[in-house]
Formats: sequence, structure tokens, C-alpha cells
Amino acid sequence: ELPPEEPPNICQLIPELGRLAEKEKEKGKEKEEEEEEEEEDGTGGDQDQEERRWNKRTQQMLHGLQRALAKTGAKSISLLELCRNTNRKQAAAKFYSFLVLKKQQAIELTQEEPYSDIIAAPGPRFHII
Repeated sequence: ELPPEEPPNICQLIPELGRLAEKEKEKGKEKEEEEEEEEEDGTGGDQDQEERRWNKRTQQMLHGLQRALAKTGAKSISLLELCRNTNRKQAAAKFYSFLVLKKQQAIELTQEEPYSDIIAAPGPRFHII
């Protein structure tokens, strides 16, 4: 009596499929290795680069606020004042930096009513960060 016959593997029937599967596995391994190298290098894509850019802008905003408040002796500064003579993109970046600095407790923000001016004053970590 003969042993039961195993159904043929599709890759055995069509050899090109077997080679394609091997190539796909190799590509997958190469891609994983590239991603691991990027993570180790610290160049892991657009998001990291964007975080560094926002971090740089936020640091520049903080140093600018520190200089402005020290120079004028004022206790607060207006977002509208900071955004005078800037385009929409620059104003949006300043607004975002205000939010990041608020989150880091570098500044305190107050706004009397919706859509009114936002006033920034030094927060608990204003001189620490």
C-alpha cells in the first residue's frame, strides 16, 4: 500500500512563485535592517526631524521672551504684539510655541475671552528651561 499523496505546493507547480516569495522575504529583511539602522542613527524619519524643528523654534521663542521681558521690564507680553508684521504661517508657529511653553510650565497664558489676545507671563520654569 502506498502512503497518501501530499497535495503539491503551489510553489512547486509554478517555480516563479517560489522565487518571488524568496525575493519578498529578502526585501522585507533588508527593509527591517534599514529601519533598525535609522532608529540607531537617530534619523528615524520626518516626525523626529519635525520635533527637532519645533523644539528649536520653541527654544528661540523662550529666549526671545526672556530677552524681551528683561529688556523692557514688562511682566507679560502679548501674542498679537509678537505676531505684528508676520505672515499667517509665522503667527501659527508662534502660537504653537506658546502652547508648548505653557505645557512645559515655562510661561503662563491668559485670555480674557474667546478670540481675544493671549497674554504670556513667566511661569514656574521660565528661567530653568
